[in-house]
Amino acid sequence: MPARDVILDEIDEPGMDDQEYLISVVQSRIRDRKRNALALRAKEALSNVASGNVQSGGFKELWTDLND
Repeated sequence: MPARDVILDEIDEPGMDDQEYLISVVQSRIRDRKRNALALRAKEALSNVASGNVQSGGFKELWTDLND
């Protein structure tokens, strides 16, 4: 049986209040992971800007850069 099914079976055992608490904890952890991933991408972007590894322009400039 896949681990996901085992976990879902285990979640069915506690009462409704415990299930709602588990949902809340899992949602918080997911939000934290997404927030941390976004913060990491922002730091990478700022680092790229500071080191001059970015370009600006419109679609035509991007297309030209990609096709050169």
